[in-house]
Amino acid sequence: MQKLAAGFVVVADACDRMQKEFCKDEDALLFRKFAKQRTIKNGNRGGAQGHYAVTPSGELLAASSSANYKVLLEMMKQGLAKWEALPREKRLLAKAPDPKAADKWRRQERQYPNDGLVLRVIARDQKRERWPDSNLDYAWFRKDEARALLPDKPKKGAQHTVPRVLVERLARFHLLDNVHALNYTFFPKEAVEKAQLISTVLSVKGDLISLSFKGETRASLEPPKKIGYEPKLLGYATFNLKDQKFISFELVAVGMRWGLGNCNQRHNPTPTLMGIVLALAGDSQAERLPPAFFSRYGW
Repeated sequence: MQKLAAGFVVVADACDRMQKEFCKDEDALLFRKFAKQRTIKNGNRGGAQGHYAVTPSGELLAASSSANYKVLLEMMKQGLAKWEALPREKRLLAKAPDPKAADKWRRQERQYPNDGLVLRVIARDQKRERWPDSNLDYAWFRKDEARALLPDKPKKGAQHTVPRVLVERLARFHLLDNVHALNYTFFPKEAVEKAQLISTVLSVKGDLISLSFKGETRASLEPPKKIGYEPKLLGYATFNLKDQKFISFELVAVGMRWGLGNCNQRHNPTPTLMGIVLALAGDSQAERLPPAFFSRYGW
């Protein structure tokens, strides 16, 4: 697969914005052009997400939404073969795109909180039943929100109640059952029954503030989507007062999940233990992916 990949320019992107007809950004228009050419066969289950082999001009060469690596390998081989057979004028755009046009695209990455806090969010069942058995998302905090996670005047032993609006946001959009697939069912504000997080200053060494976190959340929906999650929260972090940034952060949520969400590939609503880890993310392009429900943040 790596040898075949050398024949491509490999790109990963979120299709949520680009697949919507009202979005007229050039990247979205190009995406919809080739996405609409895909047929429901050879592992294509419909919808816009999946793998595409496509020319810069937007001509679809091959596609699949299958998670089977053998299907993906065959798709890549087909794409390369069709590429080799295409004349140059069909491979490329009629003219080079304006590099400044991208400045106007409504991409969520533009709101990446460079001076704030970005957490990698991984959900996993305690009892690993089948593949995939974990899933990845990101949680974003602006600079002022990150600072609100600790006391205004941090002294050893000082405790601080994290603003409910921040804990509530975690409960609604990040403490979700995404273990097997993206859960398009998030919790509305009124579904959050508990949202408490207390930070305690463990030590102050120069500009470095060591913290612990302890709390709990509970969010649930009634039929027809009877789902919920009630975890306890425990974590540790280090905040640099001079730079006004966290240099380490880890928060663990463990509790019972129940019910079946929308598209989360659950087949058994029986309550089971689920854990979610929120840890400090890197700042590479690969980790600047917006949170799945970022559009609901209200930023």
